[in-house]
Amino acid sequence: MRKYLKRFLLNVYKFFNKKKEYAINKSILSANDGNKSCHINSSATLTIENKQTDMSYQTRIEKMLDNYIDKPEKLFEYIKGSGTKVFLNKYAAQILSKINEQEGLIYPKKGLQALYLNLILNKKFSFKTDEMFVLSSYNVNLVAMSYQFYNWYACKMKLNGYDFEAQEKFKNVFEICETDKINDLTFEEIISLKNAIRRDIEAINFVKELTIKKSMAKKNLEKIKMGQTVRV
Repeated sequence: MRKYLKRFLLNVYKFFNKKKEYAINKSILSANDGNKSCHINSSATLTIENKQTDMSYQTRIEKMLDNYIDKPEKLFEYIKGSGTKVFLNKYAAQILSKINEQEGLIYPKKGLQALYLNLILNKKFSFKTDEMFVLSSYNVNLVAMSYQFYNWYACKMKLNGYDFEAQEKFKNVFEICETDKINDLTFEEIISLKNAIRRDIEAINFVKELTIKKSMAKKNLEKIKMGQTVRV
């Protein structure tokens, strides 16, 4: 993760240096990376700090996972109750492989991929889909499900980085960063891709910390059963 992120940032640096040579037109470009607003013209960059994002949603996610992670059916009932469709199909893996996706959370789609999913799963004709879960069964990997549930919750909160364009570029980040395609990205696309990478790192760190907590809790329980002292 860190390796390709460093490569990505290096390419971003080269990108902006190259653009300077062409003197970006005098009109101001604006974009938002989630916590900061950036305004750029040919001679200056202005960064404005926005109000800090409410991070209490991570606590809510942790509590829900505590209650439901060992009861996948109830977790998916909560997901469906929040307006996200959950499709159970024994051919899920084969269906999703046609659009280079895997079982689990599928982010909003547009175009032919959306039409494909709509025709097979929703039984309707449309070139747009909302986020959804597509599974062959509720027998899921708990760590992977925690990661996907975190991303789903953040997506439902409409945090930056989960839109169709950002996720499509994030899926191809290695291809983008290892070729001159980075030079074709607009400033807004750069910020959007940065957001997608940051969200993924947040989700990974959340699951990592959650796993450590669960592991430590289990070890401490074993110590208590054995009459050993447990440090709080």
